[in-house]
Amino acid sequence: MPPTNADVHAIPVRSLRFLIVDDDDDQRFLLAGTLARMGMKNVVEANSGRAALELLGRDGGGVDIVITDLQMPDVDGMELVRCIGQRRLPVAVILITALAGDLLQSAASMTEAYKVRIIGAIEKPATKEKLFTLLTRYPAVEAEPVAAAAVAAGFVPTTEEVLNGFAGAQFEPFFQAIRDLETGKVVGAEALARWRHPVHGILGPEVFMPPLTRAGFLDELSWIMLALSAMEARRWQDAGLPVAVSVNLSAMSLADPGYADSVTEIVSAHGIEPSRMILELTETEAILNAAAALENVTRLRMNGFGLAVDDYGVGYSSMHELSRMPFTEIKIDRTFVKSALADARPRLMIEQIISIARQLGLKTVAEGVETRVESDMLKRLGCDWIQGYFVARPMSGEDFVAWMLEQRGGLPQAATAPALGPKRFGT
Repeated sequence: MPPTNADVHAIPVRSLRFLIVDDDDDQRFLLAGTLARMGMKNVVEANSGRAALELLGRDGGGVDIVITDLQMPDVDGMELVRCIGQRRLPVAVILITALAGDLLQSAASMTEAYKVRIIGAIEKPATKEKLFTLLTRYPAVEAEPVAAAAVAAGFVPTTEEVLNGFAGAQFEPFFQAIRDLETGKVVGAEALARWRHPVHGILGPEVFMPPLTRAGFLDELSWIMLALSAMEARRWQDAGLPVAVSVNLSAMSLADPGYADSVTEIVSAHGIEPSRMILELTETEAILNAAAALENVTRLRMNGFGLAVDDYGVGYSSMHELSRMPFTEIKIDRTFVKSALADARPRLMIEQIISIARQLGLKTVAEGVETRVESDMLKRLGCDWIQGYFVARPMSGEDFVAWMLEQRGGLPQAATAPALGPKRFGT
């Protein structure tokens, strides 16, 4: 059913400023007219990518959404996107083109790779219906306000500053809830590293991961997140909250034959059953130091931990790793979720991943779910759990407990961890 006037007027973006970028005068005129009929009053135009960059300036020029053609002389749409990413301009992008759908999808993937916030990509003509579908997503994909003050101030920490943060116990896990699509209940949360900076506030990994990587301290961060997440899991258990916590593993850690025993010792010391913790690793991490990694993950599963393969489908040797690693969950990468509504190919990938998971007895978790439309699609496809802003933003451990109790009407429930799927390597 096409959108009604009431639907279009309900879009909370009518006060935002749009920049249309197209070298074709007629196309710009038609698109500006379409936006005007949708109630969008703040629309500016640029006849080239170069003119668009001049309008955007160093701070985005007050523009909220850039709608750009891909094929233009001089500075084309792809170069425009690259410059937006390099300048870290606070704008969202909609791509439009007359090119075939596969090329449009590749351009959309490129946009994400440049860390530019993309609302969607559509083929010409950019009709009212197509634009409406995309713009209804705009509030839901609003960026997490992590490191906003730091970015605005141009804060780029040195390695020494980050390590001082370690010494000052300024790093902590924030937790993003994971919801069961069938029951609607929260069954877990993923621990995400955050830096509580005394001046710049809560900072995300885009700020501190580069210097940490250069300094070779990723392994230390992994241990900190594990220990603090176990502490929080004990708080949840004491509050009667039946949720598991997911923590990312370090590839360096997996190379140590004694890693599994150390993890088990830390978790047990906090009075947490291993079944209440899910350990995540990417496909890339799974294939590094293969022998030691296999020994460690097998021991962890034997001890009762859950094991998730993260960002599934974007790495290499995916089927091979699934066949030999004792995983209990598959986490579907957010890039598939974001593009599945508009493109049949990523939707087919999701269907295949879910089918494979079912045959192997594994749970599926879709990441980056931002809208009800995406949630409903994933439920139709048979996905088990979802994670993303549609469920909840990442929050501190204290805020997570309060949020969970509010979700349950403030009443504690019996603490039982969600099922992890069959244990294929003992108990």
